[in-house]
Order: sequence, then C-alpha cells, then structure tokens
Amino acid sequence: MEPTAQSGALWGLHEVAEALEAGHPVDRIYFSLQAKGPLVDRIKDLARQRQVRFDFVEVGKLGQLAGTRQHQEVVARTSPVRYRSLPEVLAAAPPVCTLLALDQVLLAGNLGLAIRTAAGAGAAGLLLPARGGALVNDEVMRAASGAVFRLPLVSCANLAKDLSILKEEGFWIYGLEAGSGGDFFSVDWPPRRVLVAGNETRGLRPLIRKTCDALVQIPLAGGMDSLNVAVALGVVLFDIVRKEKMA
Repeated sequence: MEPTAQSGALWGLHEVAEALEAGHPVDRIYFSLQAKGPLVDRIKDLARQRQVRFDFVEVGKLGQLAGTRQHQEVVARTSPVRYRSLPEVLAAAPPVCTLLALDQVLLAGNLGLAIRTAAGAGAAGLLLPARGGALVNDEVMRAASGAVFRLPLVSCANLAKDLSILKEEGFWIYGLEAGSGGDFFSVDWPPRRVLVAGNETRGLRPLIRKTCDALVQIPLAGGMDSLNVAVALGVVLFDIVRKEKMA
C-alpha cells in the first residue's frame, strides 16, 4: 500500500533525518532512484537502525506522495500511532493473555477491523510485519474507530524471529488457516498464546506456518472454504474469551 500526502507524509533531507533521530514514528521511506549524498546515506543508516523499510521510486512518484516537487528526493510516510517494542509489550502482558500476529494482511479495512476486534476481545497486543502488509494509515484508523489507541501494536522487521522469541517467553503459536489443522473449538488453549492470521489470498507464508506450534481452522458449513480474516479472528478470539470466563 502506497502512502499519500494526505495520510501523513514528511519530505526533505534534513526533515526526514531529524524525524528518525528524534524517534518519531515512521512507517516507510521513499527515495528517488537518483538520490545520493551524505544525508541520504545518513537517512539510510538511521532507517536500518530503527528497522524502517526504504524503497526507491521514480522522482515523479515522490511528487505524488509528497504533494509537492520540493521533496529533495526523499519522502517519509509517518505513522499516526506509536508502535511498541516487543519487549515493551511482553513486560505489560498479564500471565494469561492472547497476542495476535497478522502475516501480510493487505487491505486497510481488514487491518482496521482486526485491530478493533482484538481490542474488543482484550488482546494484549498485535504484531505486524514491517514489510509486505498494510500500514496503519487514515483508512485503517477509520475502520478501527479509534481502537488503534487501545491496542499495543508492534512493527516487526522479522515476524518469524519475533514469534520464536515469544515461544521462548512461554507463548504457544497457533496459525489460523482454512482447511489446515484441527478444529479450533477443541483446542485447550494454554495461558499464553499467539493467534496468527495470514494474507487474504495466500494465507500464511511457509516460514510463518513452519514457526507455528499448531494450525487450527474454523469448521464451515455449506461448502464455504474461508471467512474474512477479521471475521475469522473475531470468531476465535471471542471463543477464547468465553472459555476463559467458564474456567
């Protein structure tokens, strides 16, 4: 998903460098194909340190993203929310809790609804890959109806690695995938669990699937093969809530 000037764009070499140095939330940086020089190199170094993705595009595209030609060959898409670090979320997570991870969910509406559903179910946080999925923008904010400020969000440079870290912290990883694994109704959920949902068309990536401790699915009637990702997460999340209340 590409940013627009209306959804939080910052441009200019000094301005983008200062935003990174100050720790301002930045989702992605775009350079022109011709961009070079000490400040460009500094921005790249800062982006790597802060695990912010940067891409190279035609200079005309930068003008569209910034809404001006005075971009100095760099545009940063700034985030409307502050992402948390994984250690920060772990430190605040209670002994019994659910975390969510979305593996390259592309549609802003789906991401927003998933965030709102997770917040409503009392999830302790949601992990998002820094590359390949929808970013939190104005459309996501509208779909989530303010829930982005109620749910801790983690931007992951390497989702598989972060899932492995969660395993070491005592979490069990469950991949939600249509047509794979056991019936989720029969799962005896451990105290700490991560529910992972995949891309709208491709599902979970092979490495993410391999990282999961188990795959679960929602049994569907009438020849249906899958549900919308946010709907599927809601079904499973609130069944977990129901079982916790009955325990």
